[in-house]
Amino acid sequence: MGLKVVLRSYGGDNDKGRPEFYSKDLVVASFVRAARAASEVEDIEVFFVNDGPIPRLRLNFMERCGRVLQIPDGPVGMRDSYRYGLDMPQKYGWSDDDIVAYVEDDYLLVEHAFTTLIEGARALPEASYFALTGSRPTDYDDPAQQRLHGLPRGWRPLPDRVVGDDTWIHVLSVASTFAARVGPLRADRDIFEQCMRPFRNRYLDHETCLLYQGVVPYRGTEFFFGLPGDFVPGVRGVLRASALVPYRVLLNRRARRQRTPHLLYAVQPSVATHLEVAMMNPARDWEAEAEAVTDWARLQGYEVTPLSAQQRSHA
Repeated sequence: MGLKVVLRSYGGDNDKGRPEFYSKDLVVASFVRAARAASEVEDIEVFFVNDGPIPRLRLNFMERCGRVLQIPDGPVGMRDSYRYGLDMPQKYGWSDDDIVAYVEDDYLLVEHAFTTLIEGARALPEASYFALTGSRPTDYDDPAQQRLHGLPRGWRPLPDRVVGDDTWIHVLSVASTFAARVGPLRADRDIFEQCMRPFRNRYLDHETCLLYQGVVPYRGTEFFFGLPGDFVPGVRGVLRASALVPYRVLLNRRARRQRTPHLLYAVQPSVATHLEVAMMNPARDWEAEAEAVTDWARLQGYEVTPLSAQQRSHA
């Protein structure tokens, strides 16, 4: 088993809902720090997939720390960047036994994030996909939690798995920062593509995870209203729901063809967080983690400046 780690990066930035310490330089540094730690226990290859121009100092650091891949004719946007990453196992001939971890450029990792992933992958042969952060309902009959988690009727998780000091929990879905065994990912590539078709500028990451786990999403009126929390009241919502019905029929068909469920497990406590204040995982002191990453980066000759400070300096 080898580990491939892929950071999907875009040169632009914004501070919408970001914590004060946020910057993409911080994210890149945390990614490299975690990869360096994991390289002590497993063969690892580091990739930076860049969509459009990257600031020179950040790009220099990437070039020092891994293989930089520039998407042709970029920026191509979120979906085509995602496709580029998903096609890397086939393009580079990676083994089915390898693990690939995709990280978006607004996620902060703890130093042992990839080491924890390696330990989980070794200990959970039944798992095909892995999340570095995630949650699931505590009450499956609570309508509020059903809406929050887009819970299909009757779904219940498999038992937790304890690996060392960590607990891996069976979860329904994860966003675009995840890891996978290359064999199942290659077999499920059509699912990822199918879940990009209903919309121009987004993809159905929740439904993607349901399908590769063999979970049939929709029953009865859900073909029109969707999963809990999907339906948007009003004329536009009705038109949107009507247009989605044929896609939902096809999604159900694909789920039923998934004869071998490719299970998704998330580690607890989380070893990563999405850097949007409303979505940050509460399991750790992420500001302290950011300070540790900043200190580590400085020792590597890479200066990390929070986006808020960058903006103040240009005001």
